[in-house]
Amino acid sequence: MSEADGKVLISYKVGLNEQDPTGFRVYRITLDRVADMVRSAGQYSAVEFLEGYRDAAHAIPVSELIILDYDDGVTLVDAVVMFRQYIGIVATTRSHQKEKNGVVCDRFRVILPTLKPVMLEVEEFRKMMKEVIHNYGTDKACSNMSRMYYGNPEAEVFFLSGYQLFDWEPFYQSALDKERQRQQQYRKPIQQPSGDREAAQLDKAVQTFMQRNFVPGARNPVLFRVARWLRDERVTDVAGRVAALNSQSGCPLPDDEVNKIIRKL
Repeated sequence: MSEADGKVLISYKVGLNEQDPTGFRVYRITLDRVADMVRSAGQYSAVEFLEGYRDAAHAIPVSELIILDYDDGVTLVDAVVMFRQYIGIVATTRSHQKEKNGVVCDRFRVILPTLKPVMLEVEEFRKMMKEVIHNYGTDKACSNMSRMYYGNPEAEVFFLSGYQLFDWEPFYQSALDKERQRQQQYRKPIQQPSGDREAAQLDKAVQTFMQRNFVPGARNPVLFRVARWLRDERVTDVAGRVAALNSQSGCPLPDDEVNKIIRKL
């Protein structure tokens, strides 16, 4: 929003035919005029479109409005309190207090002029909006730059008379910081805790020893040695581990022989 004239950029098209993406015209108008568009049988968007054709490829990456959709879980009263510090509009949508997916609740839109124009390319804009959406608990589908919103001739409109314009830059910076952290985690080698590494090394060593030495004629002394080894390494449930090694060996000792070995420990 320009503080000099209090106007914002918005695209608008008369009619509710979503199948036709053409015919959007750009305006710079005051918030009360934006409220008139919100209350009309038309479509509006926060960005300008080349040749009036609404899609991501034709979206011009300059926006002066953040638009948030609430479909469930937040009431109008909640929203007015949540955004009370801002200048803006809260307006009910066509499905407000109507049954939708088995739910009747407040459904509305929050429209906030920005402190500075949002000049981000499509993907960067999406990152910023996802962070805003996450912070304010609004509809996750509304992160794309070229999104269009339907007007509602029966809309209730409430003007937010706060003291500040919406600053989107901290949300964008937060999104970049999180992305950087994810990339660093991805690049960092995954390290097992030292205890896990030692347990894995011991297990591998025991398995190798059993494969090489656990043969008929040497099974009892080998299994006894393994049992003492596990005990000395403070392995929990030595008896269970020895029984498992014996049963997996391919030529196991009888259970009573295994029990005798355990009793000798």
